[in-house]
Amino acid sequence: MLPIPDSFKNVLGLGKPKQVYPVRKSTKWGNVIGAVLLLVGGGVVLLWGVWETYTRWQANGPAVIVKTITTPLIISGFAFLFGLLLAWNAYSSWKKAAVLYENGFAYQDRKGLHTARWDEVSSMTAAVTRHYTNGVYTGTTHVYTIFKKDSTKIILNDSIQKVEEVASTIRGGVYPLLYQLYAQSYNAGKPVSFGPVVLSKIDGIQIGKKSYPWDQVSKVSIHQGFVQVAKKGGGWFSGASAAAATIPNLEVMLSIIDQVVGVATK
Repeated sequence: MLPIPDSFKNVLGLGKPKQVYPVRKSTKWGNVIGAVLLLVGGGVVLLWGVWETYTRWQANGPAVIVKTITTPLIISGFAFLFGLLLAWNAYSSWKKAAVLYENGFAYQDRKGLHTARWDEVSSMTAAVTRHYTNGVYTGTTHVYTIFKKDSTKIILNDSIQKVEEVASTIRGGVYPLLYQLYAQSYNAGKPVSFGPVVLSKIDGIQIGKKSYPWDQVSKVSIHQGFVQVAKKGGGWFSGASAAAATIPNLEVMLSIIDQVVGVATK
């Protein structure tokens, strides 16, 4: 295991540290290199523009000043702007890290150190997007949002090394607790809400404003990034779909449908 960063050494109440996930080197140094190149390049363009303007002014008089200097000023201005943005990103992500513990996790970003025990988490969403350019796969981005019971949230993304592994471990600690709570509520006859989806013993599954009784549902599954409801006898219910990324505790919901309700989810 990597050494625990100093800022995490005073974390209490989470048990022993198990794994450290620092900021990705490509994120850290990519921003630095990009910022240096843009700032230096912007400076070079500006100096060249000033020299070119001075040279033409001597040869042709002041009428050429505005026309000559405008383009270098615009180019160098954009270079400085984007260079400063990259420099800020480098600064804000330099100390980013996530540390997993026995009973929770801690995460540091530019706003400070955030901690959460497994039992302090109320929900979690995942936005995993595969990118294609002209039909060619170019990579996947991951954004995981963890909501705490005190209404604060922690966002993890690809700036952290192995963020999928971090999210998987958090799910493994949080979801058994949430599953128990949701299963108890459902079995007690209470509707349980997962964002745009509501499960109920009486009303079945509700997505948006539409409800479908359980005795008419053959399967609930994820298809092309959407949760969809299949009818008994074949086909899909019209309008019965919701983006998986908008559903908190998605795996818990599918487990409740499969193990408690008894409707297939695969």
